[in-house]
Amino acid sequence: MKIESEKDFKELRNHINELRKKFPMFKHDVNQVEHIIENHIQNYSIVLVQYRQTHSKACLEKAQAEIDAINRVLDTVAKMELMALLAR
Repeated sequence: MKIESEKDFKELRNHINELRKKFPMFKHDVNQVEHIIENHIQNYSIVLVQYRQTHSKACLEKAQAEIDAINRVLDTVAKMELMALLAR
């Protein structure tokens, strides 16, 4: 899964719920990942508000950095999901 814009956030939340159902033994870990992603989404929203106020290119770069951070977390989660499936 890869996030391109804020339109993908709903799909991301659905994916996290699927992970919670698929791996009930790792409920605590899924909650931590969800918390990390929600913090990045919140930071993204704050930066976009700042962009609308200032129209600064630096704000767009910060927003893209938040999306990149979310994608890095999702990449790590995908690798952990693969390891969990292989461990079965």
